[in-house]
Amino acid sequence: MSSIKKFVHVFVGCCSSAFIMEILMTKMPECATFITFLQFLFITVQGFVVTTKLGKIAPKIPLKSYGILVTLFFISSVANNYVYALHVPSTLHMIIRSASSPASLLVYCLIKKQKPKLNKTVGSILISFGVALAMYGGAPPTEQKGKLIYWCIGVTILLSTLITGAFTGLQQEILYTKYGKHPDEMMFYTHTIPLPLFIGIYPQLKNISKNISLDVWVLIILSIISQYYCTHCVHKLGTTETTVTVTFILTLRKFASLLLSSVVFTNNLTVFHCIGTVFVALGTYVYFDYFISNKQVSVSLKDR
Repeated sequence: MSSIKKFVHVFVGCCSSAFIMEILMTKMPECATFITFLQFLFITVQGFVVTTKLGKIAPKIPLKSYGILVTLFFISSVANNYVYALHVPSTLHMIIRSASSPASLLVYCLIKKQKPKLNKTVGSILISFGVALAMYGGAPPTEQKGKLIYWCIGVTILLSTLITGAFTGLQQEILYTKYGKHPDEMMFYTHTIPLPLFIGIYPQLKNISKNISLDVWVLIILSIISQYYCTHCVHKLGTTETTVTVTFILTLRKFASLLLSSVVFTNNLTVFHCIGTVFVALGTYVYFDYFISNKQVSVSLKDR
């Protein structure tokens, strides 16, 4: 499959997943964790049958090597869905997650101990500023103190998952480099190993399942299928493209989801949201610098 086709599959799968998830959160925001559990369960069952052939195929990557990756992935997945119940609008949710580029840059600098190129530094500053504007514009009125507290907690969680998500991508790249590229296996084990952790919130999951109406169940099933397709396409993309390219494609996908959300759900975008989105888009362009990187040597901070 060509890179263009893989990009299209990522856009279709992930935008569909985000679209269905937003519908679900307008109907029943408290079921976010329950949906996450079902997504993990579905991928586990599917992977056990198809990927491991009912347990007959041993993993190519040692299970002990999945420890860090599984922990980071589980925290990011659960936290990203949980914030929907903390009064963080889907619009702001998508804009904040679009700041994955500066988060990846920060993690790269810390782990690789290398100074970033100038265009990446400038791009990260622009993206961070855009996210800050969007956060300010998305905050509820200060008189709604109870709601404001939950909103602040939700935004803090989202900002934290930017870092854990960046570490997740880096750890995935490390495993691919060391043991070879096995996207289906990795997708299976990253969802299967942490599945028992949901036992701790079993009573909550059970209560939520009892209060779900038929129409919501239909949406949940569609959400599970679309999320599986999205995750599968992203893992496939990661086997042929660098982490930087994958991050770039996912950032564009988030903007596409934001545009779709604004048009379909007529979300009340403030001026701060719009300006923030412009800065995120401009920062992304500068950060990746695709159009001039092949024409001149990028200048690093060390060269300045």
